[in-house]
This record gives sequence, C-alpha cells and structure tokens, in this order.
Amino acid sequence: MTATTLTAVLLVSGCSANVDAGTAGAARAEHELSELRGVRSVSGSGTNNLPFAGTVQVTVTTDDDLSDADLRRVTHEVGRWMHDATTAGTTYSASVEADGFHFSVEGRAAENDQLLAVVDRLRGDDRWLGGKVTAPAGSGTRPGSVGVDVRESADLVRGWGAVREAADASGWRSPTLTASHWSTPPTDRLPSDEADLQISDRIAGSDDSTGTDDTVGDPTPEITAYERVLAAHEVTRASVTPGRLLLHTKDLADVGDATAIAQQAAPAAQVIVDGGIVTKDEPRGDDDLPDAADYAEADRLAAVATRPDVTAVSLTPTVVDVTVDDPDQVLATATALAAAAPAAPVESIRIGPQEVTDGADDAADRDDAGDADRLSVNGSPALLGTSIQVGTTLRGFLPASSDQFGSDRSVSATLPGSDQVPAFVEALRPVLPDGTGLHVRLADRGTGSITDLTLHDGELTAVPLREGEVRGGDRTDLERALQDAWNG
Repeated sequence: MTATTLTAVLLVSGCSANVDAGTAGAARAEHELSELRGVRSVSGSGTNNLPFAGTVQVTVTTDDDLSDADLRRVTHEVGRWMHDATTAGTTYSASVEADGFHFSVEGRAAENDQLLAVVDRLRGDDRWLGGKVTAPAGSGTRPGSVGVDVRESADLVRGWGAVREAADASGWRSPTLTASHWSTPPTDRLPSDEADLQISDRIAGSDDSTGTDDTVGDPTPEITAYERVLAAHEVTRASVTPGRLLLHTKDLADVGDATAIAQQAAPAAQVIVDGGIVTKDEPRGDDDLPDAADYAEADRLAAVATRPDVTAVSLTPTVVDVTVDDPDQVLATATALAAAAPAAPVESIRIGPQEVTDGADDAADRDDAGDADRLSVNGSPALLGTSIQVGTTLRGFLPASSDQFGSDRSVSATLPGSDQVPAFVEALRPVLPDGTGLHVRLADRGTGSITDLTLHDGELTAVPLREGEVRGGDRTDLERALQDAWNG
C-alpha cells in the first residue's frame, strides 16, 4: 500500500489577523495538523487573494494502512479543526485521500461516515491503486460518483464489480461509476491523461452534472463484448460505456475480427475499433459523438495510407492525419491518397512528420521547429492533388510544407541562401495557386527572415505591417528579392 494522504483545502474569506492570510493559514495548518496521531507529514500552500483573505491547500500524509477507525478519527479531527478555526466570514472546504482514495469532507459527521463507508469497502485491496468518491449534492443537482483505479489491466472488470457493490450499498441514486487502468504509474501521469482502459456507467456525451437518471446506464452488454474481444485479441485501450464501445487492438490485422466479435456480443452498441498504427479520435467538445459508420470513408483512406514507412494514422470522421518522415514517402503516400478519390465527410488530409505541439499553427513556424528534411503535404480532398504538385517542387527547399484548403492556402520553404531565389521562383511559379500565402526563410537566418507574401492575380505582394510591427532587414531583403524575381 502507498501512504495514506489526507488533503484539506481551506478557503479563507473575510477578516484575518494576518494580512497574508493564505500563507499564514498554510503555515498554521502545517504546524497544527502535523501533530495529529498517525500523521507522517504535512505540506501546505497558500494564496493571498486579498489583504487579510486567501486560499490555503494542505496535504496531510498519514502512515500506511490506517484502520477504518483511525481513518474515521483523522477525518473527523480535521473536520473539527476546521470548525474550530472558523471565524466570522471564514469558510473552509476539505478533501481526504486515504490509500489513494479521494473524497470530500462534508459539513456533518454523519455525511462523512456515509462517504467513509463507501471508501472503506474499496480501501485495503491491493488490486486497487485508489480512486475517488463524491457524495451527491444535498439539493440533488449533482449525482454521487464512485471510481476505482485498478493496478493490473486484468482486474478491470473485477474493479467494476467492486465499484457497483460499493455504490449499491451506499443507497445513492444514479451515481456515476468508473473502473480505470493506466499503463503508466501515477507518479508519471498528468492530470489530463486519460485512462488506457475504462468501464463507466456514464452515457458518453451526456452531462453528468445534472443529477438525472438519463446520464447513466447499464454497460453490461458492452462489458461482455469487451471480455470476448479480450479473450481473442490483445487490447491496449478501451472505453466501455452504455451503448458505446471503443477498442484499440495491438495489431491492426485484428481490427476486423475484433469488430465482428464485439458487434455480435453487443448488437445495439456503437462499436468503434482501431488497431496498430491507426487510431480513431473523437472530436473534442462535440456533444453529437460520431457513430461507427461515420468513420467509413476515413477507414477506407487509412487502408490506403498504411504503408511501410508510415508510423501513425490518426482519424476522425473528417480528418485523416498520416505521420511519415521521409519526404519521398510523404509525396508517395499523398499521391496514393489522392488517387483513392477522397470523399465526404473527410475534409482534411495531412501527410508528413508529426506536428510540433508548441502551439504554433503557422506552416512556417511548424517547419522551422522541425528537422532539415521535413516536408508536409496537406489539403482538402479537392485540393490534395494541387498540394502534391506544390510539395514536389518544394522537395529541394526543405524544411517545407504545402497547405491547400479552400480559401486557406499557405506554402512554407527554406532557401540555403538568397542566391537560390531565382531557382525557387522558377520551380514554384507554374504550380503555386493564386491566393496562397508564401512564407520563405533563409536557412542560416532563423525566424527573423520569414517572409509574409501573398500571390494575388499572379503577383507577389507583401502583407502590410501591423500597427507597431517592425520588419527586420533580412526579411525585407528576402521579400524584395522574391518579389523582383516573381513580378519582374
């Protein structure tokens, strides 16, 4: 077992004897709560929001494997400590983490005992790393929830059973239940990381903050489907929810059989399966989740894109994103996809090295951050052929990219020196579509030399300076050289 951790979050609002109420409150909590019997250590942090007011968060780590009685004692002692520390205008909230199980401290001891009854049914089992338990809101506006994180993937369904038993014993109405497994240990995970394997009774796409019965359901058919697929194939990622089953098999060749097995076991569910280098992503922030059939065209194109040098294919119903490093294979893969005649609902096809995830969305910025041989060819189905033509001419001016999406057209390239401007213009002039932005830089000059030109009616024009913008000499000279060579 890991150490038991008790987290108290103290919100201080109103008058305090110390102008820095947050940091002072943290110091006080560290000193006084560390004296509780069974406490191993206390760490606190405070924020001084206003003079004499602030926010304090304190984490109290107790000895391993506290008994149920000792955990109850510590929880109530922290609750009493907060109550006794309260003054006019001061409010406190607290949460407890015991052997990895996190729950909030409620205002009354009886409410805390109800929470502890759920936690104690789960705590102490070495198969569980921990979890989270939330009591229903008294007003009924928020349902309760019970979740467990299993140590081994093989125990996922057993974890689900334990969660259901604990929830049934609680008497709570329509709580949200989850059993989850991560392949990475807790110390290496980020808060935003999603579980590799998860079973939940929450209906995908529903608002689980409403407290209504229509946000949860029974995933038993989907669990059966998951177990049957697992018996036949290695599954590395899974999301099992009422009416929806998402699976990723280790081998791409297993996708067809895994899909058939799951559909037979849960015929009413949406079964979405991918595998190997192919992954299917659900659009973020979209309440109307795609059905399995919505991926049909993207699936067809993924089969075309799965080539020896391709390392990843990421799909949504509207986007096909192919990761391949070698520039020649970028062009070959793009050509194969264009020959497959991409159709709706696919709107975007991207082929090239993995995108830089530094927040830069401009083609020139992305390529500047990549390797010297980087080439990306991107476009809508109607303009992918045009993007390939442009990308072919850019082969000698890497790193480079071609983006051709309706009115959003952009080309980036890198020149070894300004003496290459005539050759670059000669190669690009026959294929560059009107309305395309042209972002060119010199290899030894960094981002300060990147041009911002646009082709209008066959003529290159410089984008006007924004208010307060200063254009460097390298950029000015390169833009002038490109314009002279193109327009002259």
